[in-house]
Amino acid sequence: MNYKIYNNNSTEWLLLIHGLGGSINTWKYQINDFENYNIIAVDLEGHGDSTFQKHKNLLTRSASDINDILEKENIPKVHIISMSLGTIVALEFTYLYKEKVKSIIMAGYVLNLHLGFKTLLAFVEGFKYIIPKKFFYPMFANLMMPHKNHKKAREFFIKESLKMKSAAFRMWLSEYFKTQFKLKDYLSIIRDNNLPVFLISGKEDYFFVNCAKRTHKRIKKARVYFIEKCGHVCSIEKYDIFNNLVVKFLNDLKATELIKEI
Repeated sequence: MNYKIYNNNSTEWLLLIHGLGGSINTWKYQINDFENYNIIAVDLEGHGDSTFQKHKNLLTRSASDINDILEKENIPKVHIISMSLGTIVALEFTYLYKEKVKSIIMAGYVLNLHLGFKTLLAFVEGFKYIIPKKFFYPMFANLMMPHKNHKKAREFFIKESLKMKSAAFRMWLSEYFKTQFKLKDYLSIIRDNNLPVFLISGKEDYFFVNCAKRTHKRIKKARVYFIEKCGHVCSIEKYDIFNNLVVKFLNDLKATELIKEI
């Protein structure tokens, strides 16, 4: 797994996990604003400069690869900042390595779909070998991010997704489909370990905004924020608001820890 480190001489680390079709470049609007933290950004398997292997358990393997990177770099704990597909990787990593997670920020959260979208996802899963990726992703991106103010994020992810191999694209879709049935286990780990969670979504994220709302009801201590006039990829479309929300959340956590130490 390819990764990049931004060492800002901090004692705390941020782990950045992009969405489907993204890469480390997805976070170009965040790096400067997160300068008070050390940052490690990864390219998920089949994305960016990471290779791809046609083996089972892609999601678990990705979480394991991230853990190997943290071990190699002697990073004991991280705050995870994830986007879209990256949120399921964040949850899988937390499920397997909860002792290494300080908090989880999930933007464009994609689990806990209602029945209608689960049916659509099952349809997509069934036809993923028939519809070529070069047609499917632009079509889906335009359905998911239809407005003019979504254009920057939509075009960025279409451009990045076309760099992916079709096999990687299909396998990640399969992982997303299967992960819908693991939500209960993921949420149990979060609640049982009292892990701080922040859900951030655009109010115009029509496919997924209700996922965040439903999940917030199941993690009552989680923080949630819905950005006005914003679509799915809020970390790009409204990056200034997104960055401020993240920094405030992290600062609040730090203040809470200091109070506990007194």
